[in-house]
Amino acid sequence: MPTSSSTLPGVVVRMLEDLEVPDRTKVFQAGGGTDYSTALMCERLGDRYVTSREYDPALCDVGRARLAALGYRPRLVCGDAARGYPDAAPYGRIISTYSPTHVPAAGLEQAAPGALVLVSLVGSLRAYGYVRLSKRSDTEASGRFINGDVSFMPSREMGSPEIGPLIRSALADRRRSRGADPVIHPDVVDEQGLMWAAQVALPGTTRLSLTTENGSGRWFIHPDGSWAVLETRTDADVRAFQGGPRPLWSELEKIITRWLSDERPGLERYGLTVTPNANTVWLDEPGRTVGTLT
Repeated sequence: MPTSSSTLPGVVVRMLEDLEVPDRTKVFQAGGGTDYSTALMCERLGDRYVTSREYDPALCDVGRARLAALGYRPRLVCGDAARGYPDAAPYGRIISTYSPTHVPAAGLEQAAPGALVLVSLVGSLRAYGYVRLSKRSDTEASGRFINGDVSFMPSREMGSPEIGPLIRSALADRRRSRGADPVIHPDVVDEQGLMWAAQVALPGTTRLSLTTENGSGRWFIHPDGSWAVLETRTDADVRAFQGGPRPLWSELEKIITRWLSDERPGLERYGLTVTPNANTVWLDEPGRTVGTLT
């Protein structure tokens, strides 16, 4: 299982441009990886303004040697980047080069007044949300998602349920299920904007594609044993099935219907407000809450 990857240089540069870093601004980078972005920030700002924290001890050592060979000696810390690095705080800019499920509390606590926080978030349906936040007070930061395909390796703390037992149980249950006609076209469930809305509303739900003797299916599985499948048969007939303790397909249809009635909002119409206790997602304006990130 890979735990780190080298990000496309263009994505790294794009994020640093979106971060809008003035001269003599202290930056905290969550996740070092290859330290390419660390080197760019050192060149742009100077070593003493850059702090980076990487989880993997081996990558920490390699990154430190690589940067030193280029003449850069920023503050490199080994450990969980979600904790930030309070010894060098406050920071005028915070950037994450891995994708957590939510903005950690340290990102708010260690940001200076007016600081910008830039992070690509990911949920259980693997839909990413690239967001730029501004710290507006000691207890709140908020901002809108940016329309852009920016994604990184998920946080190591983000686990997935063991799919094997769940899907075997769901397949057995599916054989006893009668199914119903769906109210939406099956292609809708492949849209990233919808998947973002669905994972906010139904945290923990995962998805997979599986072809059986009944046809090709878009499956949704929850760790509590609930399941739903939108099945396209060989004769192009489409049927929806669900089972388990919750009517998962019925819940998904409500989310899809609401998303369609909102004119299929993309990520740029969503925003995020971060407080010490919650990451709250809203649509169009802060008063229109659609869910929280966990």
